[in-house]
Amino acid sequence: MKDGLMLLIAGLVCAAGAALFFRFFGNEAFSILTLVMLVCVLADNARLRRRLRGMGAKPEGKRTWL
Repeated sequence: MKDGLMLLIAGLVCAAGAALFFRFFGNEAFSILTLVMLVCVLADNARLRRRLRGMGAKPEGKRTWL
């Protein structure tokens, strides 16, 4: 019972946050989400390349963005 109630509360908080995000940013919300996801993917790629180099592997492919 307690877990179900906490899950319901977490869902309501997330739904309210999403509604406020879209209400505040309007038409620009999808552009902001796309930008955030692009930055996250680039940061994760850089982290994984550093980890590969630390393990002694050389990542293949040309690196043209950093």
